[in-house]
Amino acid sequence: MTGSRTAPLVALALLLTAGCSYTINGTAVPDAPVAPPTTTSAPGGPQIARPRTVVGVEPCGLLTADDLKSIGPLKKEPARKDDVIQESCQYLLDDGSTAGRTVVAALYQKYEQVRSRQSKGHELVVEGHSTWVYCEPGGTETACTATLAVNTNRSVLVAMAQPGGAEEQMLAVMRPLLKAALNRLPAA
Repeated sequence: MTGSRTAPLVALALLLTAGCSYTINGTAVPDAPVAPPTTTSAPGGPQIARPRTVVGVEPCGLLTADDLKSIGPLKKEPARKDDVIQESCQYLLDDGSTAGRTVVAALYQKYEQVRSRQSKGHELVVEGHSTWVYCEPGGTETACTATLAVNTNRSVLVAMAQPGGAEEQMLAVMRPLLKAALNRLPAA
């Protein structure tokens, strides 16, 4: 793996589990007009079952304490972290560890940008929407990001790190979070 792809996820893993700030390779882009509803984007583009808009959406409203209860209760109120990633929110959860576990949700970049930057990831489909998954072990932890296409110009990102995490287990926890965030976005 190249250093430009490895460093951000290693930093993400360390910072997510420490309950501090976090980084993900890239920055969000401004929202652009949404194309008319279609079942897919341009040929070769992501599958989008029902285009959604992110205009006026509060990132800390993407997930609720109930959505996150499989990981643990909130240790503190969710907090915007726009200084780290534009339009992002950090959820610090009590998973039984001293530091707790952090989940990040963000109104994020164009799906193709993420897919291109994280070339070692893979695609899966969540609720009819292409979702790019990239997991990387780093030391004793695995960091995973899942980026779900919501319109031709934007996506929703959910990220987390887990000590000794196995990708399949982490995705089993993240899939309902992606569905919850998607269902909170208004139709385009």
